[in-house]
Amino acid sequence: MVIKAKIAAAKSCPARFATTVFTALVFLLLSVGLAGLCGGRVLSERAMFAAETDAAPESWHQEFDAVCGKTEDAMTFSEEELMTLIRRCDTLRPRIEKLDESRKKVYLERLRKCRGLYAYVLDAKKKEKDNK
Repeated sequence: MVIKAKIAAAKSCPARFATTVFTALVFLLLSVGLAGLCGGRVLSERAMFAAETDAAPESWHQEFDAVCGKTEDAMTFSEEELMTLIRRCDTLRPRIEKLDESRKKVYLERLRKCRGLYAYVLDAKKKEKDNK
């Protein structure tokens, strides 16, 4: 609307009209070019993130859920099962460290607590066994 008003006002003077049209054209080209540059970058980042999140449930997240989803039953596991779960936590850690900063922080903390619980229960079972 603003451009139409400027063009209508500039039609009375041909030089002013040409300047207004030229300014509007430059503005349009710069806007399209800038949007193209930024849009390409945004699209490529979205594609990379989408690929990461699509593959993520197949790789580390399923393992994380399988290992840390058993914490409620930790007291019922044998010492061998607890050692296996602790080992799985240790092998999962490097995979989580490759995630983006915010997800890495959250999942590493959850994994640390999960592993700590299994280690605590294993230690308690070993002490109980030694006391008998």
